[in-house]
Amino acid sequence: MNGRAVLLSLLRFDQPLADIEAAVGDLDGEATSVAILTRNDICLVIRRHLAGLLGADEVARWATLIECRDDIEFEPRHEPAVADALFDLANPDLQGPLSDIGSDVLAMLER
Repeated sequence: MNGRAVLLSLLRFDQPLADIEAAVGDLDGEATSVAILTRNDICLVIRRHLAGLLGADEVARWATLIECRDDIEFEPRHEPAVADALFDLANPDLQGPLSDIGSDVLAMLER
């Protein structure tokens, strides 16, 4: 998979997390295209968690993988909301469990 495909797979969370983590690890130091994380990407992951398809730990690890990458930008005109949501998901010890904050994060992103 090329760098852009790896980033898109990460944003869509369309493979097992271990596979995504390995692929993303292979990108370090490699020049890649920039991908854009959207509010919809985050909403889909939260909904998958609320439907019981993803565990809260998986969602936190997913968000952490994205949070500090220079090759991922946030949806134009919605950067603060995307950044806040990503922070909330990546830091359950600070923000509270996903089961408690998921609906609020969805509501914030869907405005």
